[in-house]
Amino acid sequence: MRAIDIVRHFAEQYPQAEFPADFFAFLEAQERTSHQIRRVDTGQPLVAFLRDLGIPHSSFSTFLDADSRVILKPSFPALLRRSTHEIDAYFSARFATAFTLQQIVLDSGMPTGFNRHDRQHVRMVSHRVLELLRWANGRAPNRRAESEALIAGYLHDIGNLIARKEHGLYGIYLLTQLFIEIDRDDETLASFMGVLEAALFHEVDLGSRFSSLSELRPATLSLIIADKSDVSFRRVSAKSNVPEALQDAHTLVNLLTADSRIKCQKKNLQWEIHFSPKLHSDETEQMLALLKRAERVWVPDEWQKLYRRDNIEYVFVFHATFLRLYFSRLAFAIRAIFALNPAVKTFRLVIHDDERGVSLHRVFTRDDYQAKIALIGNNLFKNIESPIVIASPAGAKQSPSDLGIASAQSPLRSDRASQ
Repeated sequence: MRAIDIVRHFAEQYPQAEFPADFFAFLEAQERTSHQIRRVDTGQPLVAFLRDLGIPHSSFSTFLDADSRVILKPSFPALLRRSTHEIDAYFSARFATAFTLQQIVLDSGMPTGFNRHDRQHVRMVSHRVLELLRWANGRAPNRRAESEALIAGYLHDIGNLIARKEHGLYGIYLLTQLFIEIDRDDETLASFMGVLEAALFHEVDLGSRFSSLSELRPATLSLIIADKSDVSFRRVSAKSNVPEALQDAHTLVNLLTADSRIKCQKKNLQWEIHFSPKLHSDETEQMLALLKRAERVWVPDEWQKLYRRDNIEYVFVFHATFLRLYFSRLAFAIRAIFALNPAVKTFRLVIHDDERGVSLHRVFTRDDYQAKIALIGNNLFKNIESPIVIASPAGAKQSPSDLGIASAQSPLRSDRASQ
């Protein structure tokens, strides 16, 4: 099957996605060029784009040929037959160049760098996906589902090589170019469709189009939770090591997060965020421009005024900034948690300030999480300009007037696409 035929077959299964016409026009053009990988915004071949950034072709020649066509094409059914340990090792080693390129391309679009989407991010997300799947399955292994989930975890951000906006869409196209024998038989094609589902619907904008996330596979739901919960200083790009980067809310929130953990219990899931303005890490040397004396992060003047004038602890301001910045992602992840595991009763978001011994808790139950999400949105996003829409359980999308939810107004920049 041609790539465009595979994508059309996939699209027929998910009418909610409402694939844009210009995406199929892109696929038709790709067929005509024999799949020379190009940037969507300019039509420039990816190799030429990277060359203009000063990246020599020799540094990624094992992944792309001189004409920007994918070289590395493993057999998809053969990969599925491997153990999860072998798949993990394969992607860590063989796709390392592709993951490096993801970060180079993303950094090129932001003067102070973009959150890291490199090997460290995809590896962490992939491992967390397996943990969540096994939690949802009651530790009963499903090797094929785990293999599909691991592949999707490693490749969910690959579409950034083509475009940041709608990178999930361009990611599913690239997946058709990264493997061979994806339609060897019906079972193999079904597995590939599962990988495409996870890669596409991990994005908030696309995944939120489902009235019920229970329509999505466990691998997709696990990827949503794993991806959206990867927040920490480890995601700060090396390019962000300039003072101006602290004006970007994404950089600041990540830099002030010492650790982010998911704790899976029998009937509960807890997301723990450890806030710390002091870095204790081997990576400190890479962030010296973002630190003041004693390796402490420079916080915005507004935060300092609140602390000195009103005695409001930084962790409280961090908490509000985090919610404002990641509200749509948090709401999406909470929906995925309750859809993934029918046994789960409670989700807890906990933010710890270990240095000062302060913890903030937000508790969501299966019965009240929708109302609480709406309440948070109503409190955070007054002065409506750009609406955030959340799907209701009945299937209709609720408008900001229904929920009182809108985009954030903040002195910090938060104008990036969801990261």
